[in-house]
Amino acid sequence: MLIKKITKRTLLSLAVSQLLLSSSGMAKTMNEMDFKTRALGHGVYEMAYVKERNALFAASSPSFDEDKRAGVVFELAADTLRIDKKIPTNRRGFSVALDEENHILYLGNALDGSVTLLDSRTGKELRTLQLSDDAVAEKKAHVREVVLDKKHHRLYVSGIGGKDKGLLWVVDTQKQQLIKTLDNMEPVGFAVDEAGNKVYAVTGKGEIMTLDGVSSSLISTVKVDPAETNHYFLNIALNTREGLGYIADTNTRDVLVVKLDSGKLLHRIPTPNSIAVIYNAARSEIYVTHRNARQISIIDAGNYRVKHTIDTSGMPNSLVLTPDASTLYVSVKQDEKTNKDDYVLKIDLNQF
Repeated sequence: MLIKKITKRTLLSLAVSQLLLSSSGMAKTMNEMDFKTRALGHGVYEMAYVKERNALFAASSPSFDEDKRAGVVFELAADTLRIDKKIPTNRRGFSVALDEENHILYLGNALDGSVTLLDSRTGKELRTLQLSDDAVAEKKAHVREVVLDKKHHRLYVSGIGGKDKGLLWVVDTQKQQLIKTLDNMEPVGFAVDEAGNKVYAVTGKGEIMTLDGVSSSLISTVKVDPAETNHYFLNIALNTREGLGYIADTNTRDVLVVKLDSGKLLHRIPTPNSIAVIYNAARSEIYVTHRNARQISIIDAGNYRVKHTIDTSGMPNSLVLTPDASTLYVSVKQDEKTNKDDYVLKIDLNQF
């Protein structure tokens, strides 16, 4: 997962996080050593869970060197994290979305501005959709996130361009082609409400955008917290039953709770700055990764208190929750200055 460079120092983030969590008086701190881990090498980013095979895909971009453009998709046994396959890809994948019914794994190739369609059973590359046009400044962007709307046969792809520039690409998954490009925005992360026919995107400008799930047209854009100018929203998780969104911000502290219908800011959950966020309706919990603080938060969605924190030796990045809501997987990055491997962490939520 590519993120905007964070300017806050790690030591400051750690100090702030400890102060916030200790002041709550409720958070129980655990360590990643209490759970299963699997080292995978350099450049591990987003993941997808395969229910049919009880497996986990993890996208990896081993090198940023210009002459090393190939990637790897790891297939892991979900129970043990055993490496069952290493699937080579022609381009470096960062973000992923799985259409398990049609056996297609979508890989967002950030540096190439494209999306690769991979057969999730055989590992064969089916097609690559080139979205960015490097020859035209207004159409040039890096792929950041790919999110699937299965009901409406759409893949939403966020494109990060230059300063204050970005694109939102919409791909028809049946025709396997680009059908719409929205510009003059800075979309970063997405979440889809299929039942409500809505798509929500958060931006690097601290906004939440609402799109029509049928037409993929922009309905509204709202500045969530106008008084704060340093927001860079990275991801959003939906609680559609309550009409709420939980926003992870990579630049500022706190997970933000907003009303989806208006974008109104309702609450700030005291945490360090965040990367990924997932809502678990079955357990009424919110899971958040704090890359700089090297922590994972488990938050009570009812009272917004941090119930547990998990300390990690590396920097926790992406999250995947199994359909039965019992297991959480986390990709964990290492400092690029070290020679340590990125790894995947498996958290059995029934332990709590």
